[in-house]
Amino acid sequence: MTKTERIVADLRRQIEEGALPVGARLPSIRRAAEEFGVSKNTAVEAYDRLVSLGLVTARQGAGFTVAAAGREARGEAAPRHLVDAVDSVSLLRAQLDQNYEMRVGDGRPPASWMQGVVPKRTFGASTEAIADSSGYGSPKGYSGLRDMIAARHRAQDIALDPEQIVTTFGANHALDLIVRRYLAPGDTVLVDDPGYYPLFAKLKVAQVRYVGVRRLANGPDLEDLRAKAASERPALFFTQSLAQNPTGSSMDLACAHSVLQAAETFGFRVVDDDPFVDLPGARGVRLAALDQFRNVIFVGTFSKTLSASFRSGYIAAAPEIVDKLAELKMITVVNSSRFSELLIADMIHNRRYQKHLKRVAGRIEDAARQLAAGLAGLGLTTLAPPGHGYYTYLQLPEGWSDLEFAQAAARDSIFLAPGTVFAVDEVGHRPGLRINIARAGDPRFLRFLRKTLSGVGRSG
Repeated sequence: MTKTERIVADLRRQIEEGALPVGARLPSIRRAAEEFGVSKNTAVEAYDRLVSLGLVTARQGAGFTVAAAGREARGEAAPRHLVDAVDSVSLLRAQLDQNYEMRVGDGRPPASWMQGVVPKRTFGASTEAIADSSGYGSPKGYSGLRDMIAARHRAQDIALDPEQIVTTFGANHALDLIVRRYLAPGDTVLVDDPGYYPLFAKLKVAQVRYVGVRRLANGPDLEDLRAKAASERPALFFTQSLAQNPTGSSMDLACAHSVLQAAETFGFRVVDDDPFVDLPGARGVRLAALDQFRNVIFVGTFSKTLSASFRSGYIAAAPEIVDKLAELKMITVVNSSRFSELLIADMIHNRRYQKHLKRVAGRIEDAARQLAAGLAGLGLTTLAPPGHGYYTYLQLPEGWSDLEFAQAAARDSIFLAPGTVFAVDEVGHRPGLRINIARAGDPRFLRFLRKTLSGVGRSG
């Protein structure tokens, strides 16, 4: 149990046993933090969860009091699995908060990296979208964009027909469709550990059990994958071939081949989520290049390489899978944004997108080289060398707490992403930080690391 969960369980027990009767005031945040030996933020988080469960009410000036009995029984409180899911995306809330001078832990590149790719004036593609009289269009998405996506994959020797593609509102919508269509409450899946925390939240909402597979510098730990596939018999394995979030690691040929062998042997499909598929100079091996979509469901997105505001992505898979996902997409959202898809198709057609990708790849290479030199000067290492994609995983020395590290950074107005947030097993994970190399070039960040490693933030 996490510290938050232990506080919630303890106070919930006291409420249910009558030690804290209806109307009783809970200790103040400050006092609760002292009694439980946690930070004030953790105490606030625990109290907020008790409120969402309907066990406690919060009133201005009156603090937190035990709620009247019956609220939870009437179903007014959020279901536990939904509360847990919302709690697990706390980092996402922090990323949306702009009150930091430096955002080294953010998942997105700086806005300056995206300037110039989207035309300021409305142009031909948007005019076509406004004047379109064909209704909502195909549930698989705008055919012109799907043609271009298929062509880009074929250029990488991956056979893909436009009818094997369904467009989505970004990668998260794609993952949501896959979870809804192929998983049911109680099912088990495998995920990278550390891995993509918004996916964990989706699985919690769907009441799907997820088991972590250790992520190494060259991809998943194959022994761990095979052992857990044999014991858990998962329906799916969610992973990332290239530039994995949060570690930045990519699969080599031997690892990719072994992952597909395990999928064949143990009868699970692999969902490969790759937001950086379009960036030139990719290191590593894509699963779809070996599998040709027999057991692989591929998820791509334009949100990381163009703009998060576009919310445009796609799924590529075997025809029967895409047909089923397109049906579900039609039922749930009717269709994705034809307007955004026409704009993106136009940018690809006039090669504006390709020129932009080349600029971004060059900036990543320069930023990675600068960050690697700075970390080496401090004696720090990353799980995999920073390079393709935005992320690398800074490994902290043994005995350090990544949560306390992030808290210390916040006091200096630096937003960091602690590895604990990405961990399936929060207790057993190696402490670390996801670093966005596109945002780590500020000298103040290296000065913060040097100062903190001198003695501030050591756990235990």
